[in-house]
Amino acid sequence: MAAVTEAVETAVEDNYIFKWSKEQTTEFIKLRSDSEHLFTGAKNSATVGWRAILEKMGLQGKVTPLQAKKSWDNLKKKYKDFKYPGSSEGVSGKPTAATWPWFALMDEVLGQRPSTKPPVLIASIHEDTPGPSSAVGNQVLDEEEQEDEGQVEQRGAKRKKDRDGFLDLIREDMRLQREMEERRTQEAKDRMDRLFGLLEKLVEKKKD
Repeated sequence: MAAVTEAVETAVEDNYIFKWSKEQTTEFIKLRSDSEHLFTGAKNSATVGWRAILEKMGLQGKVTPLQAKKSWDNLKKKYKDFKYPGSSEGVSGKPTAATWPWFALMDEVLGQRPSTKPPVLIASIHEDTPGPSSAVGNQVLDEEEQEDEGQVEQRGAKRKKDRDGFLDLIREDMRLQREMEERRTQEAKDRMDRLFGLLEKLVEKKKD
């Protein structure tokens, strides 16, 4: 079923290329960043994720998930080229990070991956000379540990909610694909019935 869907999408893409406006490209990048939890690497998860993004943008029927993926891959490639330029940097007329309109937005999305937390620096003091700074340092660490525990709980609750939403999207996608297959099967059956009916009429005419 997935192969059939991909073949149909490829055929559509070969015959129609959607022209993205600047506003749509900006919204596309932001929605892709906000929908990172949908792209888990599981089978069909990317297709479900792209369909959810296209639905929010009102582009279903105009852009296929495959086209959306290719657009995102192109944006990532351009960002990396500008982020880490090679020997072609500085060529006259060639776009740069300063002139490419989506570099700053892509840098916000991709530039911080993987996200890292800056280390906490505590001034070292001699073990034999404890002072107020050690108590302050311990208090800061305790507060940070409490904050980290709260953040872990919040992230756990958010992941559960996102996972439930992701499962709902998969179920809905499977239901839609089943309905499409059923419609196609019924249409094929109707065509065959009409064909047999015509053949029967032709046979009867020849007998007459």
